[in-house]
Formats: sequence, structure tokens, C-alpha cells
Amino acid sequence: MSDKPLFTRLTQVEPSEIKGALVSFLFIFLLMASYMIMKPVRDALPSDWGDVSLARQWTYTFIVSTIAVSVYNVFASQISLRRLVPGVFVFFATTFLGIYAAFRFGIEVTLLGKIFYVWSSVFSLFHISVFWSFISQHYNKSESKRVFGFINTGASAGAICGPLLIILLAKSMSVDNILLVTSAVLLATLPLIAILNRHFDEKESDSQKKMTLSSNPFSGFQELLTHKRLLGIAAFIFLFTGVSAFLYSTQKDLLIDYSSADRKQLLGSVELATNILTILLGVFATNRIARKFGMATTLSLVPFMVGLLLLLLSANPAIMLVLALQVARRAGNYAITRPAREILYTAVDREARFKTKPIIDVAVYRGGDVAWIWLIAFLGDGWLNLGTPAMLCVAAGVCFVWGMLGIYLGKVHDRTSDTEVDH
Repeated sequence: MSDKPLFTRLTQVEPSEIKGALVSFLFIFLLMASYMIMKPVRDALPSDWGDVSLARQWTYTFIVSTIAVSVYNVFASQISLRRLVPGVFVFFATTFLGIYAAFRFGIEVTLLGKIFYVWSSVFSLFHISVFWSFISQHYNKSESKRVFGFINTGASAGAICGPLLIILLAKSMSVDNILLVTSAVLLATLPLIAILNRHFDEKESDSQKKMTLSSNPFSGFQELLTHKRLLGIAAFIFLFTGVSAFLYSTQKDLLIDYSSADRKQLLGSVELATNILTILLGVFATNRIARKFGMATTLSLVPFMVGLLLLLLSANPAIMLVLALQVARRAGNYAITRPAREILYTAVDREARFKTKPIIDVAVYRGGDVAWIWLIAFLGDGWLNLGTPAMLCVAAGVCFVWGMLGIYLGKVHDRTSDTEVDH
């Protein structure tokens, strides 16, 4: 019988890695909870807008996302990483307090709602991107395959507990006060960052601790345009947003005949099932898949699986089957594809992790949202009038390209040694 702790036998996280993994788990738990606490408020807003207004909000989100990552890159070039990471979360907490104050001062509600929708959409990607930039710099390729799957389950746990907190407090809390809770949860991550800094300091050499980023505020964009690996990751994200957009559009169309209450119940069930399945996969499967089958399989598994299911679904696009596929796709992404994607960043330098990564995770992601939603409009009502089955077949084709790119990125990563960093 193995003499390793039960935790290690279950998760594959080595005893020396447990402290860092548990604190990181709690860190991303709080980050995801902070977003999920206000997500119901955000998601309720578009019901009062038309399709054109919603499309505009998505476009504004892309523009603001690009501006935000550009400003972030400027600060990353000027201040130390020890100040940069906590500074991001203090900044977002302060902005949500500012929106809360605007509510209290009676700023026009519709305008403020649209501002909040855009800014919370930027935050929903930005805070997790910065988290993984911070974490990935401290793990090599082999360590990340053991640890990242478990750490990422903290996000799903936070996604479950955040809404539960609001349900418990709903009777005694107004909508604007939810922003106070979000800000408080965000600020609660600051002690965890300090603990992780001290923990990782014990593992790293003096030269690693003193490494700083380039003073060039445009270096993140330059690295994206000149490194095949980073361009590949950006394309991987872009294709992922395409599949998500096709399924979102299909889900929206098939839910038209359901009442608002039924929609909330169905989508709430999807959220719960997704997060439970994500936790189970993250604890028991993700690290084992990455270590046994390699990154090429890990990155392409979900794309090919979803592509096959989309082809099958095109023969009978019933809403329950679509929602079941959404659960499988999202859980597979959160538990397998997302941690694998973060492992790719262990093979690039800090410049790419802290400057280029947010560009990919936030600006490219939101740009993909806008590009694909307009393409779907063109294929559907806008011009070609494709029906749901045809749309699902197109989405399956996108999945195939997505999976092939995953194989390429995985093979490149597996050929990289633990000591080799792509500059």
C-alpha cells in the first residue's frame, strides 16, 4: 500500500506541492465567487435591451477590453510583479465600489446598467487571466500537469458558492449592495497573494525573484505577433469562442418557446451540473489525462468530442440535448481544456505570461465573441438563412479545426523541456 497521503493519491499533487495548491485553490475560489456573486445582476440586464443594443454592448466590451489590457501592459512595464498582481484586484474592487456609489447618487439607471454590464464582462476574464499569470510562473511543465487540474477546481467551487451566498442574503440585500460583497471578496485575496509569494520565495533562486518585465509597454503585443506559439494559443481561444457562440445562439433560439421562469430553471440546472462535473473531472481525471496521454490529447480531446456530438445533435436539435451538450462542453473546457491551456504558459517567459496572456485571454476572447456573433448573424437571418441543423454542422467544422490546432500546440509543448523557455 502506498505511503503517500490520501490527498496525493486522489489528486496526484505531491506532498511538497500541497500547501501551494491549497492556497491557490482558495485564491481562485474567491476570485470566481466574486464574479458569480454579481453575475445574476449582470445577466438580468440584457432582458430589457433589444438585439441591436446587446450587439453594441458586446462591441463596447471588446473595445474596453482592448483598452484595459493596453493600460495593464503599461503598468506591468513600470511596477514590480509583487505590486502588479494585488494592484489589479484592488483596482477592480475600487471600480465596483465606484459603481455602487454611482447607484447611491442616483445616476441614470439604464446608462449605469450598461456601464456595469461592459465592465463586469471585462472583469470576468481579466481577473482569472491575471491569476494564472501569477500561478504559472512558479511551476514547470511536469509540476503543472500534476497541480493545475486541482487548482482549477477551485473556480468551479467558487462558481457554486458565490450564487448560494447571494441566495442566502437575498432578502436582506439590495442589488447595489451586491457590489459591496463583490469588492470585499476580491480584497480578501490579498492575504493569499502574500502567503503564496512567501511560499514560492522558498522554492526559487535569487535570480528568479529579481526578474522584471521589459519597460516597453508594447512588448506584450509584439510578442503575440512574433511568436508562433502565442499566435497558436490566440487562435485556439478564437476557435473556442466560435464554438461557444454557435451553441449559445442555438440555445437561445430553442428556448424561445419557454417561459422566463422555465428558462431560469433550465439554465440554473446547467450551471449546477456543469460545476459539479467540473470538480469531479478536475480532481480525478485532468492531471491523469495530461500525464498519461500528453498535451496533444489533452488539448484536442474536448474539441473532437464536442464536434462529434454536434454532428449527432444536428440530426435532432432538441433543447434538452443541446443543454446536455452545453454541460459536457463547458465542464470539459473548465476541467480539461482550460488547465491544459494554462500549462502551455509554463513554457513561455514572464513577459508573455504577464503582458501577452491578458491580451489573448481578454481582448482576443472578446474580439472572437464579436466576430463570431456577426458571422452567425450572416449565416442565419442576415443573409444565408441557414437552419439550426446546418449551423450545428458548421460549428462541428470549427471544432475539427480547433482540435487539430490543439494537437499541434500540445506536440510543440511536449517537445519543450522543463528548463527550456520560449523567448
